[in-house]
Amino acid sequence: MLGVEQASEGHFIASVPELPDCAAEASTRSDALAAVQEQVRVRLANIEVLTLEVANNPWTDFIGMFEGDDEFATLAQELRTERELDINSTV
Repeated sequence: MLGVEQASEGHFIASVPELPDCAAEASTRSDALAAVQEQVRVRLANIEVLTLEVANNPWTDFIGMFEGDDEFATLAQELRTERELDINSTV
């Protein structure tokens, strides 16, 4: 997620809240966005993704326990609607 705000002196600041050190300031909104997107691209190019195995994860005991439960499915849909969540959408 990217954030853009207009600074008091008319410049724009684009940032990535999840990455505190990824921010850029520019005279135009599009330049600020392009600069911060480049920072993210460079940062992601240097990241190594590792898999961490979690032994004895207590949450795995609950996987699938509500599968086929129509009452739970209805409740879950009501919660998604109330919270305006669309779990099938893409970003």
